[in-house]
Amino acid sequence: MKVRKKIYWTKDFDSSHFLELPYESKCLRIHGHTYRVEVEIEGELNENGMIFDFNHLSELAKLLDHRIIVSERWVKASNDKVQIERNGKKIELPKNEVVVIDKPNVTAEYLAEWFAERILEKAGKNVEKIKVRIWEDPRSYAEITLELQGS
Repeated sequence: MKVRKKIYWTKDFDSSHFLELPYESKCLRIHGHTYRVEVEIEGELNENGMIFDFNHLSELAKLLDHRIIVSERWVKASNDKVQIERNGKKIELPKNEVVVIDKPNVTAEYLAEWFAERILEKAGKNVEKIKVRIWEDPRSYAEITLELQGS
């Protein structure tokens, strides 16, 4: 008999973003969400008696909280300020107010993928499955599941 072990974690955070789309949409404008991230991680206990450290998840959410999230493709320059150009906008913001993600757009789907990849970077060999849901509002979410070797 195999016993599946799983942890669950959730957190709300507030961030702004806009999308790059080939059609007219209100989402082309800068706007914000109170996002909810939900994480499920399955695996065996590590030497510390954990599947994954909840503190790593909290740190990820803190990175995004009260920031504007942009695609790396939109960044034209970055030093102490980040210069963003997209959708006819030219924005310069202090670096500590921006999170640049390595994705082509800032959709809920890409945010879920970004979050899952950051978890994977910290995951030990004991982790078998990572599932991340990003809720943009109470009725809509995007989900990604990473099934790792040995699961």
